[in-house]
Amino acid sequence: MVPIPQAHNIKAMGSLPRIFNRDQTQAKAFLTEFLGYLILNQGVAGFESPIRQVTLALTLIRGEKVDLWIHNMIDSLRRLHPVHHNVPMVWEEFEQAFKDQFVDSTRKLRARNQLEQLKFKYPDIDEYIANFEDLIVHMGYNLASKEAINLFLKGFSKSRNLLDKVFTPPVSTAYGAMKRCLIAIVKSMQLVN
Repeated sequence: MVPIPQAHNIKAMGSLPRIFNRDQTQAKAFLTEFLGYLILNQGVAGFESPIRQVTLALTLIRGEKVDLWIHNMIDSLRRLHPVHHNVPMVWEEFEQAFKDQFVDSTRKLRARNQLEQLKFKYPDIDEYIANFEDLIVHMGYNLASKEAINLFLKGFSKSRNLLDKVFTPPVSTAYGAMKRCLIAIVKSMQLVN
């Protein structure tokens, strides 16, 4: 009979996420990096434990501005039974508490304001699209939504000639097709100039 390797023989892979020090602009990135690290290490002994996941995350949150919050979180963890309370809800509650405490609550509003100000400047179509898509993601919008498409087109308000070409039949109302059409139009205009 061939022995089955034990999980405790497997070592953690990848690098731990960078330290989080309460910079609200980095809160979502910290969570994303940390969750990626946990997923990478699924099956490694200790990484399946929600209590240990939270404890590991807490070791990566440091600084004067977070000390009291960490202290309170550790106190809460110490009251948990290591077996009976080691359930996914422990991580879920930590993640929500982290977001409530550290994620920038005005991020969507700032993204919306930036989006309202975003304008296409010929010939920088790729930059316009990249900025637009980043802001839409920050706002939590779906690129296929009518509102997102309207906001996308609004950025071309000073480039009526481009919009006239986009709305020449056959007209596509899908974001991806509209984006490809605008890229092709701008590139063809560059070739002419």
